Amino acid sequence: MRKNTVQQDFLKLTGNNIHHFKALFDLIPDVAFFMKDTEGRFVMNNRRACAFCRVKQESETYGKTDHDFFPKEQADEYVRGDQEVIRTSKPIINEICAAPGVTDQLIVYSKVPVYNSKKKIIGVAGIHRIIDGLRDIPQWQGRFAQSVDYIHKNFGKPIRTEHLAKLAGVSKRQLDRRFIRLFNANPNEYLQRVRIQAARELLEKSDRTITDIAQACGFYDHSHFTKTFKLIMSCTPFSYRKSHRVKD
Repeated sequence: MRKNTVQQDFLKLTGNNIHHFKALFDLIPDVAFFMKDTEGRFVMNNRRACAFCRVKQESETYGKTDHDFFPKEQADEYVRGDQEVIRTSKPIINEICAAPGVTDQLIVYSKVPVYNSKKKIIGVAGIHRIIDGLRDIPQWQGRFAQSVDYIHKNFGKPIRTEHLAKLAGVSKRQLDRRFIRLFNANPNEYLQRVRIQAARELLEKSDRTITDIAQACGFYDHSHFTKTFKLIMSCTPFSYRKSHRVKD
C-alpha cells in the first residue's frame, strides 16, 4: 500500500477535521498558527496568534481581518502575501518581515494554500515566530540581516542608507530592492515603521510626553512625529494614547 494512500485513508477517518489537532497548536509556545479564507478573514488562530492580535479568545478573531488588529500599512503587507499564495498556488517559505504589533522585532514566516476536497483553494494557512537574533534568520538572507538588525537597535539615532548598504555588502540600489521585496518599503520607509512601532509601545506603557517620545524614537520634532504617526496609524499620537493606554 502506498504511503500517500495510508495518509489519505487515515485523514478520512478523522473527517479531515483539523480541529482534532488544535490542542497541539495551542501547546506550541513560540509559534503562531493562523488560517484565513480567501477574503482574508480569520477562521483559526492558536494562542500565540491570539496574543499578537491582543485578544484572549480565538472566537474574538473569527470573521475579522488583519486590518482589525494591526496598523494599516502592516496589515496591507500581510494581505499582499496571502493573496500572492492564493493567486499563484505557491507557498511562501521562511521569509522575514516586521512582527505584528511589536516594536523592534522581526518574524520568520511561511504561508501555504488551503484546498477543499475538490482541490480548489479556499484560503491560506501560515506560521510565524519571533526572530531572537541574527542566528535565527535564514542563512540565505546573508549580510542583509545585519542592516535590518542595525535599524532595530539604532532607530533613535540618525541612520544613513549608505551605512546600511555597507553593512549588507550591497549597493544602495540593491539594498532598496531587497527591502522592497521583503518589507514592501525602502530602507527609510522601513525605518519610519520601526520608529512608529517603538513610539506605540511608549505611548501605551509610559508617562513620557509626546515630544519626549518623538525625540527618543528618532524624529526631528513633535510635528514630524505626528505627521508620520498619522500617516502610518491613521490617527494622532494623542488619540492613540487615549484609546490604547495600558492601565496599571
